[in-house]
Amino acid sequence: MFNDVFGELYYEYDWIGKTPLDWYGESIDVDLIVLGEENEEIDALQCESYTSFMNEWNTIKESLLESVLLYYQNLRSELGYDIEDNEYYPEITTIEEIKKRITLDALVIPLSGIYEGRSAALAFTCDWDPENGLGIVFVDEKITQIGYQDIVF
Repeated sequence: MFNDVFGELYYEYDWIGKTPLDWYGESIDVDLIVLGEENEEIDALQCESYTSFMNEWNTIKESLLESVLLYYQNLRSELGYDIEDNEYYPEITTIEEIKKRITLDALVIPLSGIYEGRSAALAFTCDWDPENGLGIVFVDEKITQIGYQDIVF
């Protein structure tokens, strides 16, 4: 299917496509996942959420890695790895270090009505927890949740 906002999409449990993003100077294509049913139209709020997120991407990414670094440091502390060393959770103190440890996999546009406002989410692979990954939820282009990747789906 072709959508005027999202471009070419195919259905595989949700609507799937690709979208280009500037990842700190590197142009990458990430999976675009628009949550929804095959027999239902993608609604206007989902289109608005995507458009607003993409328009604000340069502002969003200014604080993104700092938020991920803080999340990682808190998680490491909660797990006790700030006291007892763990090879998967080394001490990380800089934005550059955290950036090397994550890979952006997907931009997810949730169903309308799950959150109050425009919503989008990012799903990452992270080397400290490859099984659970990393997820970040945005409402009105502001981070509202950071956790395991399953929060974005």
